[in-house]
Amino acid sequence: MDSFNQTLDDAISSWIKLSEEWEKIENTESDMLSEKYPFDKDFREVLHDLIEWRESLKK
Repeated sequence: MDSFNQTLDDAISSWIKLSEEWEKIENTESDMLSEKYPFDKDFREVLHDLIEWRESLKK
């Protein structure tokens, strides 16, 4: 389980970096970003859900 938790931490860190880059271009590239967007939630909500899931696994 330690390896899974570390990989999840790494994935969340990558999503945080991706979110930062997303915010930089969101105003000018929103049409391109939303085309074929694979989630039913806002990108930041998906990230928040991953963080909450990680915390629930640590309990």
